[in-house]
Amino acid sequence: MADVTLSAAVRGSLLSLQGTTNLIDRTQGRLSTGLKVASAIDDPVAFFQAKTLTDRAFDFTEKKDGIDQGVSTVTAAIDGLNAVESIVRQLKGVAQSLKSATGTQFTDLITQFNDLRAQIDLLTADATYQGTNLINGTGQTLSTEFSDITTSKLSISSVDVTSSGLNVTDVTAISTAANTLNFSYDAVSAASTLSNGDTVSITYVGSDVTLTTASSAQTFTYGTVSLSIGALTAGSASISLVNGTTYTLTIATSNTVNTLSGTTLTVDLADASAGVAIAAVTAKQYVAASNSTSVDTQITKLNDALTTLRSKTSSLGSNVALLQTRLDFTQSYVNTLEEGGSKLTLADINEEGANLLALQTRQQLGIQSLSFAGQAEQSVLGLFR
Repeated sequence: MADVTLSAAVRGSLLSLQGTTNLIDRTQGRLSTGLKVASAIDDPVAFFQAKTLTDRAFDFTEKKDGIDQGVSTVTAAIDGLNAVESIVRQLKGVAQSLKSATGTQFTDLITQFNDLRAQIDLLTADATYQGTNLINGTGQTLSTEFSDITTSKLSISSVDVTSSGLNVTDVTAISTAANTLNFSYDAVSAASTLSNGDTVSITYVGSDVTLTTASSAQTFTYGTVSLSIGALTAGSASISLVNGTTYTLTIATSNTVNTLSGTTLTVDLADASAGVAIAAVTAKQYVAASNSTSVDTQITKLNDALTTLRSKTSSLGSNVALLQTRLDFTQSYVNTLEEGGSKLTLADINEEGANLLALQTRQQLGIQSLSFAGQAEQSVLGLFR
């Protein structure tokens, strides 16, 4: 069957009408999707430029989520620091009361003090956010990435504000039994060793006492090791221990005479030359009823703990401020990237609406034009009537 032959006028009108219809379809598509560039076919350059921007915005959106969680992690740590500071303030108040307390009140205050101190460790253990704890001294590090640049990140190391990290110790009432020496001392880690020449810091608590050759040997127990003090040989100098004075114990080999030089004691330790391993030692602080001197050492530790807590809070506060700044920047940057991509792909709805109205008018005119072009052939039909 032969192709239908159209006149030039009809064909021209038809092509114009088809072009208008295609434009109407494109405009309706833009109005329905809101996009003037929906695929690479529409505009390859604009499409891939917009995709580059939106992909980067997506990458930074992922980083933003990590930064936001970092802010929460550090905030949880700061909340913990503030709570620990509150407990330390309470401990300081109890310690102040210990200075003048006696009898049952003294005993009750010691129990209260030690219970509060234990809460420090419980609280720091609870200050965990999504498995990260920045205040219990477990060596964790919070690493927050800001972008795809490997160096663009912030690492925050955990701090130790547990009772041992703050050097806040339990308190124990001194013993008043005969020939008893009470010593406060610092904590040591497990598997430490004491050998010839090593030192241990202790604070004597109790009535002033002078040890002579006539004095019975006194024993200071330090973990699993017993240090002998006061077993003097005939002719050696006496040793005077003064309440509240801190002494440095210098370990000597077995059978060395105990001596005192200033605040340095030389003491005997059996088999010290070979080194004696000791278990972990919890710091111990003796206090005496109606004895402010014995409590002052603990109050000094509490003051130092408050200073440490304020310093750590300030440091973490600076970090959370930086994280918040990066979070705000990332949010603004993502919006800018998405806006830039939208400029390349979004359609102007008002313009497209006007285009559709004009195209519909043009379509009607095209149909009318096609009708006029066909009238010439219709006149030939009249000849056969």
